[in-house]
Order: sequence, then C-alpha cells, then structure tokens
Amino acid sequence: MELAAELDVSPYEALLLSVRQAGGRAAWADLQLRDAVARHAGEGGITSIPPKGVMFWLEESRKERALLVRAAQTAVQAGVAAALVQRLELEGAAVADAVTAALDALDLTAEQRVAALGAAQQRLLALEPGD
Repeated sequence: MELAAELDVSPYEALLLSVRQAGGRAAWADLQLRDAVARHAGEGGITSIPPKGVMFWLEESRKERALLVRAAQTAVQAGVAAALVQRLELEGAAVADAVTAALDALDLTAEQRVAALGAAQQRLLALEPGD
C-alpha cells in the first residue's frame, strides 16, 4: 500500500475504523505494561518507585486510552452507533426477505414451512455475540 493512498470508506466506516484501531493500540499498550511489570517483578520485586520502563508503558497506556475515548466519543456524536443499528436492521430484513422468497419458491405445506422457520429461529437463537 502506498503512502496516503485513497480508501473507499464512508465517514462512518472511517470513524468506526478509528475506534477499532485505537482500541487495538490501547490493548497493545496494556500488554506492554503488563510485560514490563512482570519483568520488573522478576528482577527483584516491586519497589515504591517503578522503573522507567514501567512508567513509560503506564503513560503510553493512559495516552492510548484517552485517544480511544476521544475516538469513541466522536463516533457516538456522529451517530455511528445509530447507523450501525440501522444497517443491521436492514441486513436482517434482507435475510428475512430472502428466506421467505426461498420458502415461497419451494411451495411447502404449512407444516413444512413452520418447521423450516422454527429450525431457522433455533439456529439464530443459538448464535453467540460476535458470530
């Protein structure tokens, strides 16, 4: 990828991407902090004044969390969450329409149609968040 290449993203997608990237960086900084604390503890224990390596990653963690909060706040203010909910609702309606069209094309009996819809409902209810 070249420097400053254009990406085909909407403003909402760009804000969501920024939130996700900021979250990833905050988690990475926290991991570095945990590793620095573990190294310090392994080198003779915890003192009242943490070494520079721990302090550096503590500060970085704080900075990354502040950036994450700002990115999330900007996204919320811009209506990204509402747009995502609307998009998911539209996608759900499109899937429901497609399933209905498929069932209509099969010319099922009422009992078969109820059984097919019941199976689809059970599968959807079994999904975990993030599936």
